[in-house]
Amino acid sequence: MRHWIDSLLAGVLIWGMDSIDRQLLAALQDDAEVSHAALAQVVGLSPAGVHKRLARLKQHGYIQRTTVILDRSKLGLDLMGFLLVNFRSNLRADNLDALKTAVVGIPQVLECYTLTGTSDAILKIAVRDHKELRQLLHTLALAQDVIERVQTCIVLEEFKEGPNLPLPGTLEAGA
Repeated sequence: MRHWIDSLLAGVLIWGMDSIDRQLLAALQDDAEVSHAALAQVVGLSPAGVHKRLARLKQHGYIQRTTVILDRSKLGLDLMGFLLVNFRSNLRADNLDALKTAVVGIPQVLECYTLTGTSDAILKIAVRDHKELRQLLHTLALAQDVIERVQTCIVLEEFKEGPNLPLPGTLEAGA
């Protein structure tokens, strides 16, 4: 019995949340507009208890913000792709600052990550068409001087996309 309690407490201390918190986060990832009353029914707390839990999760940084996911195609952004970026010199310290400065001002760049491997960075983009893609590449080229090469990868089909993160304790398939 003591081992089970120690394991439970260790899980709470490591992750800073318990199974109710994970249920709340999972429900919010599916629908951020769900009411506290509906969440309370799911997790077996009062709406006030849910409110307190959510406030704590926000305070501790588990919930960074609440947002809306828009439908790209309804907005005319029919072309999605990834840009694989190679720097002129991947050892220059100012490469990342130049890339950050360049992409922050380009709304078509949805995400940007630096990488290990053959490319130095990857950008996820959404544009209306090939003409807008060409303009984006031109804008990116003018906005910085550290990129040597960009490989464009156009998305043909989407099989899985979404902002939901796997939650500790729910990583098993189908959980």
